[in-house]
Amino acid sequence: MITGLKVSSVSANRPTDDMIASMRFSVSFDDVKVTDDNVEVVYTYTAIYEGQDSKQVGDLKIVGKLLAKETKARAKEIADTWQNKKTLPVDFAEDVMTVLNFDFGSRGTLVAWSAGLVAPLPFSRAKIQQQPASQSQGA
Repeated sequence: MITGLKVSSVSANRPTDDMIASMRFSVSFDDVKVTDDNVEVVYTYTAIYEGQDSKQVGDLKIVGKLLAKETKARAKEIADTWQNKKTLPVDFAEDVMTVLNFDFGSRGTLVAWSAGLVAPLPFSRAKIQQQPASQSQGA
């Protein structure tokens, strides 16, 4: 069960007044730490704002930690998956992404407005598909 979020840094950049035509979102899980039944996922969530010609016209980034409390067996599964594949179990990752999408949309809206960017609203529920074992897990 996800129990909290701690944001360590927020940044926004809008170097040009060009019209915003689209946004791309990126989330990276930078580290996972498991202690007993406590899980900490360090993440970086980024929105890239692009103009008509796909040129970057701004960005918004939030770095933080998501905290969860799981059974010891589940926490071990999360730790093992991270250690072996540098990813999270699919069902846990979906829950994490759903919370991060909502948080990024709500926190990011205030920061985006301050920098002259539109609200970053990725509110849909995350659905992740497991890759077949034959495909690489690279970035």
